[in-house]
Amino acid sequence: MSELPAWVNVDEMKLDAKLDERGRWICGPVNDLAVSRPVEASPRDIVVRDDTLRSGGNTPGVYASVDKKLRIAAALEEMGVREAEVGYGSLADDRRLVEELKKRGSRLVCGMHARSWLPDWRSDVDAVADCGADLVNFVGMQGYTMTRALHPHLTGEAFLERMEQCIAYARGRGLKVAFGTDHPRPELVPGTVRRAVAAGVHRWVVYDPRGWFLPQAMALMVNIARAASGDRIEITVHAHDDFGLATANTFEGVRAGATGCDVCVNRTGHRCGNAAFEQVVVGLEYFFGYRTGIDLSRVSALSRLVSQLYEIPVPENAPIVGHNMFSYGGLHIPGILRGDWFLWENLRAETVGAGRHIVYGPSALQRGRDSPLEAKLAKMGKSASEAQMERIVSGLRQLIEAKKFATDAEVETVISRVMG
Repeated sequence: MSELPAWVNVDEMKLDAKLDERGRWICGPVNDLAVSRPVEASPRDIVVRDDTLRSGGNTPGVYASVDKKLRIAAALEEMGVREAEVGYGSLADDRRLVEELKKRGSRLVCGMHARSWLPDWRSDVDAVADCGADLVNFVGMQGYTMTRALHPHLTGEAFLERMEQCIAYARGRGLKVAFGTDHPRPELVPGTVRRAVAAGVHRWVVYDPRGWFLPQAMALMVNIARAASGDRIEITVHAHDDFGLATANTFEGVRAGATGCDVCVNRTGHRCGNAAFEQVVVGLEYFFGYRTGIDLSRVSALSRLVSQLYEIPVPENAPIVGHNMFSYGGLHIPGILRGDWFLWENLRAETVGAGRHIVYGPSALQRGRDSPLEAKLAKMGKSASEAQMERIVSGLRQLIEAKKFATDAEVETVISRVMG
């Protein structure tokens, strides 16, 4: 556990906060009252499947070359990601990506999308198998709207028969097989899943492709799929963020028994993106104690890499990886200067490979015991007279009025100029 100041009584702290035994974070025990952790012999192992290379590459305005994707894939593998959805069997560049990954000895399980509704659907499967991918991921539609748009010739029994043909053919090509539908009508799921299991599917994916599920709905659909499958296959979830619920929906899907989930770094993907890699991989362990095998200290570096290569800035207030996640101003400054990270950080910045930033805005000019400026002077080993303090405040006020804030270094400069 990280070193704590002398005033902290760990036993008393447990009354309203739980400190991770490795000093990575602090959280409220009230969560365990509202949502109890599952009673298991050991923490569950969750497969976090990265979809940044496929769905993330569909972000409007993104062009991700094979070389860029290879850099992201390498970073994913180095931090412990075991599986990635890398593209489409129908695209030559995506097939080349898989071929290059295998040539380089990558151990990533590479999945690729295939279109089950095409008359020549076997060509998609062949392309996935021939380039060396490990898994083929089929998506089909059973809702009226999407069925009419994509495959009006495949409804009812015809759809189920095509699903069975796809599974059998892909297995015959030596591929692991995942299948899922758009899940608009819960009453269709049990029969569909049972047919898929009987045909030999390895994984059923509960999709929320429209991002319109509530967390409770995701849990419901996972429970229905699990019951229909008899827990004989993997169940994973894939959530979109149109209402900002993708991460919550992913958590609820896993809590309901899903063994894996799809995520995209920096919440990239179609429209508003998918469940955020950084939020999900940290949250699964932080809230529930699930294991992912992913090195959390590399999360911030991965976020920066994807932001750079996809040319999409990370919002400053983005959870986990945004600049403001570990930025402090006003009355938060004294605790941070003392090193008491747990006063304002849920996650210790170092846990996700981040650094802290102190910004002095108007509220940082407050005076009194344990004020930001008094704390900064103490950190510098100085004690200012009333007249000196007035000059320090005046100098900082001019800076703040001119540029909205003063940096920690600028504050030191003003203090040194006044006090020598």
